Amino acid sequence: MWFQQRQIAAARIVAARTAPVAAQTAPESTAPAKEAASAEQQPAEQKSVEQQPVADPVAPVAATGVVSKYPLGPDLARESSSDVLHATLVRDGELTCKIDPVKGGIVSVTLSKYLNEKSRNGESSGNVELGSADYPYMTLGRGIVESLGLVDADPSKDLKVGDGFVELTRVNGSGDLRVVERWSVSSERSYEIDYSITMTSTGSQAYDLTGMVIDGGVISHQSTSGRRDEAGGAAYMPFDKSHCKLLDPKTLEKIGEWHSTIQNPLSLEGDRVKASEKIAGKLNGVAKWGALHSKYFLMSIWDQDGKGFARFDSFSCPEVDAGGKKLSRSRAKYLLDASVLPAGGTLEWSFRGYAGPKASELLHAMGNGMDGIMGMDRFFWGNPAWMGFISRMLLKCLVWFSQLIPGNSGYGWAVIFLTVLVKLLFWPLTHKSTKSMRKMQELKPQLDALKEQYKNDPQVMYRKQQELFKENNVSQLGGCLPMLLQIPVFFALFNTFRSAIELRQAGFLWAVDLSLPDTVLMIGGIGLNPLAILMGLTMVLQQKMTPNADPQQGRMMMMMSLVFIWIFYSMPAALTLYMTVNQLLSVLQAYLTKKFDDKKVAA
Repeated sequence: MWFQQRQIAAARIVAARTAPVAAQTAPESTAPAKEAASAEQQPAEQKSVEQQPVADPVAPVAATGVVSKYPLGPDLARESSSDVLHATLVRDGELTCKIDPVKGGIVSVTLSKYLNEKSRNGESSGNVELGSADYPYMTLGRGIVESLGLVDADPSKDLKVGDGFVELTRVNGSGDLRVVERWSVSSERSYEIDYSITMTSTGSQAYDLTGMVIDGGVISHQSTSGRRDEAGGAAYMPFDKSHCKLLDPKTLEKIGEWHSTIQNPLSLEGDRVKASEKIAGKLNGVAKWGALHSKYFLMSIWDQDGKGFARFDSFSCPEVDAGGKKLSRSRAKYLLDASVLPAGGTLEWSFRGYAGPKASELLHAMGNGMDGIMGMDRFFWGNPAWMGFISRMLLKCLVWFSQLIPGNSGYGWAVIFLTVLVKLLFWPLTHKSTKSMRKMQELKPQLDALKEQYKNDPQVMYRKQQELFKENNVSQLGGCLPMLLQIPVFFALFNTFRSAIELRQAGFLWAVDLSLPDTVLMIGGIGLNPLAILMGLTMVLQQKMTPNADPQQGRMMMMMSLVFIWIFYSMPAALTLYMTVNQLLSVLQAYLTKKFDDKKVAA
C-alpha cells in the first residue's frame, strides 16, 4: 500500500511538472495600504453573514512579496478591492472572516477569543488577526485566474450572502466560462471553514487547468510588540509518512531568496544539488494537507475527497513596515493535479481549512496527524506517539489544576501543582539516587586505596571495586539510572510548556505572560528575568547539599548551573517556573534525606 501511494505521488508530480503551463506573464502589481478605519461592527448570530464598509481607497504601496519562479503563472502581490464592501463571514464567539467581494479570497480572519501579545504593562492592542489582503487565504491563485481570463466580479450582482456562507461568481472575458467560489462556516466544527470551487464551460472551448493553485494565505512571525517569533513556519503531511514535516521561518527565508523550483524531493536522492535545493526539498512534495503557523496560531488547508495536493509550497514573504523595518512572514500555495475542463462540462473541488489556535485537543481530534505541528511528541530527534500521549496527559492535568484557582494566576499555580505532582511520583527514584550517591561518597577512601594499590593492574582493580560495591550493596548506576528514567517526563513537560496556548497571556507574580520570558525591566537592551536567575541559584544550593564522591564532577556541576541559566534565560516563564520549583523541592528532599540519615547514624 505504501509503495503504491508513493508511485501515485511520483506520477502526479511528474505530470504537474511536465505539462504545459497555461499561465501568462503579467506585470507586477501592488499591495494595498492598510485600511484607515475599521469597519462598523454589528452584532451577529451564529453563522451570520453581513457586509461591512471599509475605508476609502488610498494610494497603494509597492509590493514586497517575492516573485516566484514556479511554473504556475505570475505570483505577485494582489491588488486589494479596498473601495468596495467586504463580505463578512462570522462564527459567533470564535472568528470573523473578511472576504474580498471582487477578486475573492479571505483577506483576514479575526479571532474573537484571543488578544494580541500584551506589553509589559499588561495591555493588548486588540484581537489576533490572521492573513493579509495582498496574499489572500482560500482562493484561486492569481496565475490561473489570469490565464483563464477571469474578470473582477460585480458585488451588486455576482456576490451572494446567506445563512453561514458567502458565494462569489466570476466569468471570463468571452463569457463562456463561469467560476463559482463559496466559503461557509459550521456550528459543529470550531475554527473550520469550507471552501468550494465550481467551474463550468458554457461554450465550445475546453480549458487546460494545469498549474491550478489554491492560495494558502500568509502568516506573520512578528508579534505586535515587534518581537520575532521563530517557533512557527510551515508544515505539510506527506502521504507516505506518519508525521508532518516542519520548516522554521529562517529556513523559509533561504527558500524565498532562492525561489524554490524543486517539485519532487524524492528525485534529489543521490544527486549533487545545492544546499538550498536540499532545504527546499524537505517541504515541497505531495501532501495530504499543508499549513502556515506562528507559535500559537495556524492556517491550514486540506481537500475533502482525500486526494491531497500535487505539491505544497511555502516560502518567505517579508513585508516592510512604515519605518522601513523588514517583518518576517511566510506564505503557502497548493498545486492541484493537472486537469482539463471539457467544453460544456463542469468540474468541482471541495476543501476545508482551519484558521485558529494551535489547541492540542482540537488538532488531535481533527486527525491526519494535524497535532504534529505542535511538536508535543518531540523526543530527542524523533517523534514517538507515546511522547505525544504523555504531553497531552500533562496538559490535561495542567488545565484541571488551573480550574482550581480562580483568576488570571490560575495557570501559574497549576504549574506549581504539576511540578509537585511530578516530584512526588519520582520521589522514590530520586531518594534512591541520593542514597546511592551518599554510599559512593562513604566508599571513596576505599576506592582511592584500591586505585593506588592496583594502579598497574586495571583488571584486578576493577574486580576489587565490584566486590566492594557488592559487599556494601551499592550500584554504580544507582545514582544516574533514576535520573535517566525521568528524561521522557522532562521532555513532555518541555513540549507542553513550550506549545500550550493555554499559557498564553496567563500571568503569575511579576510575569505578565507565562508563554514569554518573565522580563521585569530592560538594562542596556538586555532583559532582567528573575525566574531564570532564581533557578540557577537553587541549582547551586542543591549541589552544595548533594553528596558527590568526585570533587571534579562537583565543580563541573556548578558550571552546569551557569549553563542552565543561559539556556533558560529566554525560555517561557512557565518552564523556568517549573525548573525553579523543581529545584526547590530537590533541595528540600536533599535536606530531609540528610536529616533522616543523620538520625540513623546517631541511633
